[in-house]
Amino acid sequence: MLNTESILAQSLTSQRTLSFDSRYFIRTNSNRAVGQFGIDMVNLATLPADLIGPGSRLRNVGQGLVLLFTASYLTEGFSLAYHEYGHGTRNSAIGFRSLYAFGTAQNDAMRAKTYDNIFSFYLRTFYKNGGFTLRTSENAHFTPFTEEEQWELRWNILRRAGGMNNEMVYTELIEDEVYRHGGHIGFLTAYLKGKLSPSHFSDSAGEFGDLNRVVAAYEEHGFRLDKDKIDSGSQIAFYFSAMTYQLFYQTFRMFTGKSYRFQPWEYRGLQLPNTSFYMTRSGLSHKVRSAYRSGSWRFPFAVEHVFEGNRRTEVSFGAEKQYERVEYGLTAIIGKQLEMELDVGYRLDKWFLISAGYALYDVRNLHGERLIPSLEHGSTYHDFYLRASLTY
Repeated sequence: MLNTESILAQSLTSQRTLSFDSRYFIRTNSNRAVGQFGIDMVNLATLPADLIGPGSRLRNVGQGLVLLFTASYLTEGFSLAYHEYGHGTRNSAIGFRSLYAFGTAQNDAMRAKTYDNIFSFYLRTFYKNGGFTLRTSENAHFTPFTEEEQWELRWNILRRAGGMNNEMVYTELIEDEVYRHGGHIGFLTAYLKGKLSPSHFSDSAGEFGDLNRVVAAYEEHGFRLDKDKIDSGSQIAFYFSAMTYQLFYQTFRMFTGKSYRFQPWEYRGLQLPNTSFYMTRSGLSHKVRSAYRSGSWRFPFAVEHVFEGNRRTEVSFGAEKQYERVEYGLTAIIGKQLEMELDVGYRLDKWFLISAGYALYDVRNLHGERLIPSLEHGSTYHDFYLRASLTY
């Protein structure tokens, strides 16, 4: 039987970080690095809540309300920026330089002020609404792919679905953060918005609506996929994710005077699974993710299956270990090709953590097509990075 009180009492301590990642400053675009920046922003929202301090039930409710307000303020803009960044990274992966702007593409493309730095764009989302992404071959990262090359790769599907896919990637990063370091109800808005992003865009009208453009791209390549199927896939990801219910449950607990912090639901060391939904070049997929914890070891695993379109399956599994000063993790993704991720961290003291990592991406995999930063040198990309983190 699931015992939530024992889960909340687990020895795993909450750890928040503010990181500076080498991938922020290089010309290739990293969904993973910028997504982790978004996690850092949500965690910053706990600072004003902590100023209230725990104590009585009323003070706990006050903490939670302050957290929900500040987290919503910080993450509403990031959700917009990360959505547009999803379009931008798929443009940049095939050579184009991406530009971000506010407004709508059909009305403002010729006159809007553009930003080629996603952080500059994000800072302005606090007082701007709506956004779109343009691509240009001027000052391109490398010679952009021709229309024929893009067609052969079905890249128009990924470019158009990139925003919604990125919002779903962000929910996976939230799930990983909660599993590794503990979580809080400040993730509620961004998580639910990400899970339901394709469902939300199913209501958009006109040929320039994201989902209409995705459906049109699928039709161009012979797929019979309509908005209802995509809406249904998004709804399934929402309802078949344990984190959805846990965030609602923890919000209810907060209003009854309990802590806004929590650990992920587990049963005998097995994390209750979460589901993601993606629009891939092969069709529509669901990805089910879970993990098993044994002492200080953690073993995440996932299965992604294209259920509508050209059916295929991809699996991933990993191992993570944390010592007093050293922590490391290794993940392998097995699809049509092998991908891997390796991260090693060393804690200098209780405040500072230095990390280094390597990732091998392959565009022939479902995972790789969403996240590969560049196809300049072929279908694979070797990503090396350094990260310095302030922990608090």
